[in-house]
Amino acid sequence: MTKILYMVVPCYNEELVLDETSERLKAKYEQLISNNIISPKSRVVYVNDGSKDKTWEKIQEKHNENPMFSGINLSRNRGHQNALLAGLMTVRNLADCDHNRGKLIKVT
Repeated sequence: MTKILYMVVPCYNEELVLDETSERLKAKYEQLISNNIISPKSRVVYVNDGSKDKTWEKIQEKHNENPMFSGINLSRNRGHQNALLAGLMTVRNLADCDHNRGKLIKVT
């Protein structure tokens, strides 16, 4: 049985890079899924940390294109660590948590 991976990605004014980031993450996830390393139920969760640009709209666009991507929209900028924590608290009961440091996967 493969593990469900939820990757939480804090975002602040990332409108210009979300397309490239999403394409790279999608390719890596598809590779990991095809190799039975992670479950097809695995997801990327973007956390919009009160961005002033169109980051939230981009996150919504990514979700509409592919349900692998989802998002959390914070009402204002709360800082990187708080955005990360908000995402982790949201997905904590959805993912299979296994802290095996010997099996880290490098995303290039």
